[in-house]
Amino acid sequence: MSSLNYIIISMKILFVLFSLPHLSQSAMYSDLVNVFNDNGHNVFPIAPINNEHSKSYLSNENGIDVLRVKTKDVFSKNLIEKGLANVLLSFQYKKALQKYWKHESFDLVIVATPSVMFADFITFVKEKTSAKVFLLQKDIFPQNAVDLGFMKKNSIIYRFFKKHEVKLLKAANYIGCTSPGNIKYLINHYSFLNNTSLNLVYNSSKLLNVSISHDVIKEKYKLKNKFVVVFGGNMGKPQQLENVLKLAKNASIFNDVIFLIIGKGTEVDNLKNEAFNYGLQNIMIIDRVPREDYFNLLSACNLGLISLHKNFTVPNTPMKLNDYLNAKLPVLASIDRTNDLGELLINHEMGRFAYADDSEQLFNVFKDIYNNEEERIKMGENGYKFCIENLSVQNSYQTIINILNNV
Repeated sequence: MSSLNYIIISMKILFVLFSLPHLSQSAMYSDLVNVFNDNGHNVFPIAPINNEHSKSYLSNENGIDVLRVKTKDVFSKNLIEKGLANVLLSFQYKKALQKYWKHESFDLVIVATPSVMFADFITFVKEKTSAKVFLLQKDIFPQNAVDLGFMKKNSIIYRFFKKHEVKLLKAANYIGCTSPGNIKYLINHYSFLNNTSLNLVYNSSKLLNVSISHDVIKEKYKLKNKFVVVFGGNMGKPQQLENVLKLAKNASIFNDVIFLIIGKGTEVDNLKNEAFNYGLQNIMIIDRVPREDYFNLLSACNLGLISLHKNFTVPNTPMKLNDYLNAKLPVLASIDRTNDLGELLINHEMGRFAYADDSEQLFNVFKDIYNNEEERIKMGENGYKFCIENLSVQNSYQTIINILNNV
């Protein structure tokens, strides 16, 4: 058997994840676990418990045993509780692994950030099994927390997390970054990294198809005859939602424009209060949409909106981009000045962008898109083409396999 066939067919892979929905549900990491399983690998996902179990246990999901670990609330709104929960992750994962998979050995560990606090656990597994480590670098922490003012650079807590970040990066044999800008950032800021270990691995998911007509889904959500600007996903400080509000306020001169905001987060209540204070009538905020409706609703919208905080110094690509492109939506992005997302949108003619410190520019770009239906359709089609060619979970699987095989 050739080494190529060995890698593709016979790997035992430990997936170390900070968050993982039930494997029967489509999401970035559940799709990735499933596609490796579907391609003949023996997968061992380990992730926090997502129900009320009082202790760690093995959960059979979609025919795969998932080691669900009892952790503290890693998504707590209380920063101290959240920090403590992250600090304990390696200890809790190691304890669960020793109990349930003590005698397993692994060929590969795939770990995704967040959290950098997996560093000790990854080092332990690597030393115990001689597995290679593939790090999916989704964000740069703790620098992003510094950018948003959650911690001070060179503080004790910063140095603590920085130590673990460096340890995790050094433990990785391969690092997958979400954009060329992200790769460039790592090269410029982490001199110990080998450039050949850094690779472009886009965010990916299982691609979806429309199952309900646009008219039907628009009627259901009372959006008939509206130009719908959609913002879907997490709503926290990183999204700088005041820019979304400013854009909605400026766009109120167009009677048919409505901003559909779908999701949850720490800033939802502030968003609702500020929309009320502004007297905005063109914003609809929905906490949750059934998964079977979400993509159909996206596909019936006219423009997908991305908003990132102006203070970010690290390029990152939000997952909502994938959904927008899959739904053939042109994209309007409000981004920090270090981000290469705007370059991606322009180069592939999938959308437009403005900088997050210039709300007037954002509105001017919006007006151009609003007034040019032909351009919107073209950008939507180009984005869908890019999505098909680059953002499917099968594409990510093949990219990782090619990297492992040094192709």
